[in-house]
Amino acid sequence: MIMRAVAIGRYGGPEVLELVELPLPEPKPGEVLVAIRAAAVNPADGKWRAGMFAGFAPVGFPHILGYDVAGTVAGGDGLPVGTRVAAMLDPFIKGGYADHVAVAADRLVAMPDGLSFEQAAAVPTAGLTGSQLVERAVDARPGQRILITGATGAVGRFALDAARRRGVAVVAAVRTSRKAEALALGAEAAIALGEEDWTGVPFDHVVDTVGGDAVAALCRHLRPGGRIATAATTPIDPQGLPATPEFYAVVADAERLGRLLEAVAKGEIAVPIARVMPLEQAAEAQRLTDAGGAGGKIILAP
Repeated sequence: MIMRAVAIGRYGGPEVLELVELPLPEPKPGEVLVAIRAAAVNPADGKWRAGMFAGFAPVGFPHILGYDVAGTVAGGDGLPVGTRVAAMLDPFIKGGYADHVAVAADRLVAMPDGLSFEQAAAVPTAGLTGSQLVERAVDARPGQRILITGATGAVGRFALDAARRRGVAVVAAVRTSRKAEALALGAEAAIALGEEDWTGVPFDHVVDTVGGDAVAALCRHLRPGGRIATAATTPIDPQGLPATPEFYAVVADAERLGRLLEAVAKGEIAVPIARVMPLEQAAEAQRLTDAGGAGGKIILAP
């Protein structure tokens, strides 16, 4: 059997994405075949497409991008056919820009009632990265104060929520136009990234989703012994900082993902969806994501 997919045959810009027909995946033991209803477009997708990670994680061609999906079980081991599920795929395998994907059963989470496929697909990478930055990478504790850069973005808002649930005060560094939104999401204070310096007490930790010189300037307000954890691929110059920034790579965690999906379904965390686009428009979806400023996740609907 044949399925549609958007794949790359070489590294390059969005123009290398092509709609192709490929054999339908056959799930191995311990895998589930998922009929994809929604796949999120992440900033990292463009970096994989451009070959930014080829030095340590080369891919074989044709290669299907995308690793946040939601859909229904179509076969394989585990959950009954028709079960609504979401998953973060193995980032080194990917395969979300397609009609179907074979997923390890232990990566799948049954979707809660009231959650759309589009909402569910927007959660895995952003939600797990944001929550793990706070809970694992810096291990923020009740009563501490942390800086979160890009706190109104997809990853940042999950980091802010994780901090709030732990009783951690958050200073949000965001665009000037997003300061009010950051405060509404629960930040104790908000400053304009790159335009305002912090004049309050030092931060216990820094959680970064942006990177670059503006973040480095704020990191100078870190307490001795504090941590700087970043999920951004734009580097932070460590010169003169109280701690060395450490890149955090998200880890699959189905149990945690299930809790995040429940929180979104209950309206406790908002996941803005900027646009839903057909699979055939994957190249344009990546152009928009690469450019930034979409105001929410872009979702592909196979």
